[in-house]
Amino acid sequence: MTAEQPGVPHRLHFFLSYARSDDDPYVERFYRDLCAEVRVRAGLASNAGVGFFDRSSIEIGATWSAELVDALANACSFVALVSPRYFASEPCGREWQIFTDRMRQHEATGDARSAALLPVLWLPPRQVPEVVQAVQYDRDVFSEAYRRDGLRQLMRLRRNADEYIDAISILADRIVDNATTDPLTPLPKHQRVEFVSVRSAFHPDAETRGPPAGENVPIRSHPDHVHFLIAAPNQREASTVRREVQFYGAAALDWAPYRPSLPDPLASFARAIAARRGLSSEASPLPMPTGTGVATSGDSIVVLLVDAWATQLDDYRQALTEQDRQAPATAAMVPRSHEDRETHDNWRRLSDGLRSVLIRRVASGEALAYRADILSHRSFDEDLQVVLEVARNRLFAEAGQVDSGPAPPRTRPILQGP
Repeated sequence: MTAEQPGVPHRLHFFLSYARSDDDPYVERFYRDLCAEVRVRAGLASNAGVGFFDRSSIEIGATWSAELVDALANACSFVALVSPRYFASEPCGREWQIFTDRMRQHEATGDARSAALLPVLWLPPRQVPEVVQAVQYDRDVFSEAYRRDGLRQLMRLRRNADEYIDAISILADRIVDNATTDPLTPLPKHQRVEFVSVRSAFHPDAETRGPPAGENVPIRSHPDHVHFLIAAPNQREASTVRREVQFYGAAALDWAPYRPSLPDPLASFARAIAARRGLSSEASPLPMPTGTGVATSGDSIVVLLVDAWATQLDDYRQALTEQDRQAPATAAMVPRSHEDRETHDNWRRLSDGLRSVLIRRVASGEALAYRADILSHRSFDEDLQVVLEVARNRLFAEAGQVDSGPAPPRTRPILQGP
């Protein structure tokens, strides 16, 4: 967490929400510049705490930090750095949901709609969730370069320096207005909820704890849609077979094998990669043993993301065996971060475990069927793009269609703004 003074002030001017995989020097620079401009326009001291910028905890999955909870509950504005990865991130969707719930509660007590939600076009997304499309945040007050390329590109190119300054000024004005005219009512402590119980605004159909035992996971059948199945234990389960459990959270979808280089859960990262290729996607935990496996079909792209440590747990071994035998996925991918020393030290045993439960796909010798030992999130990105493109082209070919390459980009949605 980054703040200008210890602790979180009772009424912060703004909360910065961003995808942790978008964390780079430009995000931090934007935060510093926005804080400085807000202080000037609000007439505050140069060291006054006006914003909240968390760099530490929410992707870990189990709980929010106390500072983050206080900031979400009390900030007068919510600045969201919109990007493909932002909309794929369930933690970001949960932050958005918490804040919009605050806005609805506030609006219920007055006549005017709140303008406290301020999406900022960071990197233009191809797809925008339905819940976001109604938010107006791309008006003519912003430059054409901003609307076309996003704020990050303005920061990268010197010729756009004046347009970047103008954008910061527009945002700071709106933030100060929100803090001084009809500020949002703080959320009382007794109304605050646990992180794992909040459903992402961007993923309304996603399960936060997995499907009930005995239920199939429905797979949408379409060559432009991907279903990611996550075969990974939660933190409590992982602690029974290994020492280092910082890669896990409260549920399978919180598994983040590339920490600290990539703090995002792998499911969110994978969905962002799919979105970049113009594909819709969803993610769910691999169902535990039911005798029925996963409901899938030959015209579906299903990618199984496997934690090698899951093979050391009986229920997961059985579930993986059933999946391999009864309803094989399009591809299985097994990350092994070069920063995870415990996994490296135990790789021979873990690799043997993988081969014993994924017998069919390993024996096939097909590169698409089984891709293991993926040592970095960049390698995972490259491998997954290959998997998705090959799988998609194969489905088109089997359906007797001619594929002319990657799906053409959809018309960019008009995202309106402050």
